[in-house]
Amino acid sequence: MANNCHTFMYRRPAMKIENIKWYIGWIFFPAWYLIGKKYIILPVIQSVFEAMSYSDAYLITNYLWNFIAIVILFSLYGTGILRDIKQIRQYDIKSIASGYIKSFAVIVLFTILGGIMQFILSSGNNEQSINEITLRMTMKEHYWAIMILSAFIGPILEELIFRWFIFSSINKSLIIKVIVSSVLFGLMHFIPSIGAISLNELCLQAIQYVLAGIAFCLVYIKRGNVVFGIAAHMSINLMHNLMYLVNQ
Repeated sequence: MANNCHTFMYRRPAMKIENIKWYIGWIFFPAWYLIGKKYIILPVIQSVFEAMSYSDAYLITNYLWNFIAIVILFSLYGTGILRDIKQIRQYDIKSIASGYIKSFAVIVLFTILGGIMQFILSSGNNEQSINEITLRMTMKEHYWAIMILSAFIGPILEELIFRWFIFSSINKSLIIKVIVSSVLFGLMHFIPSIGAISLNELCLQAIQYVLAGIAFCLVYIKRGNVVFGIAAHMSINLMHNLMYLVNQ
């Protein structure tokens, strides 16, 4: 009986600390997505380097924003993230390759589905999101820097936050986790476009991004490891960037 009591008293503080870490994440990451770039880092960069062009300031802002988010993410949850990632070792090469191909196929399928829905519902008059427009403008001057950011750094951070963090921190059913993850993933992508494009187009883009979020959730649930989602996310973003390069 004494041993049981001792064990209980030992574990309780650890659970409290863990809960606090999840709460910090739920406060920090939404706020960082909403105000970090536009209202904190970008104004500071522009005020310090007044002669810097907007595209240069935008590029530096994005790298700093991602760097800070990654530092916070791994400072709070690095042990858990690395533990989960290391579980990829239980797969052989054939299983990893098969899992990646199937994961990528799911993402492509949902991307095509979202694109078709957007095209049909908008009668072919698609408006680009502000996120995409700014990214493309910056790409004209800093293609490879944006390529690294959007095809490698971005997917890693997004999968760790919108899949690993959300699925790990919410103690609810899978359906609730998928809904929360997909909706927040969609919000993060189309919020910058609010007020800049029509309401109809905004809703269409929301549907497209939420569908993409659902696809990444399905990959995470099916594979049980965030590495597959990261690889598929990198691949689809890399494909988009290469298509942009070819069309220039």
